[in-house]
Amino acid sequence: MPRSPHEEARDQRGPELVSFADMSRKLADAGVKLSPQRIRQLAESDPTWPLPMDQAPKTGRIRLFDWRVMEPYFATREKRQGERTDLPKKADPPAE
Repeated sequence: MPRSPHEEARDQRGPELVSFADMSRKLADAGVKLSPQRIRQLAESDPTWPLPMDQAPKTGRIRLFDWRVMEPYFATREKRQGERTDLPKKADPPAE
């Protein structure tokens, strides 16, 4: 299937590398409030994170990620706001 000119132009530009702090700012601009610390926590613990931490390029001590890969992750990520993940789930009450 032929690709659109927009897709080809996007691929020719190269990656848009961003840090955790940059991701936080971009998400805030889109109305999503996530701190750089929370984003790093997701990178370390979420099995659906697009790029493992040890494969992300570094500049000094800062890890960099391609925003074009990360943006769809945040758009489709299941949000669990306020859900306690450290407690076992309660069993459903028995049907009467």
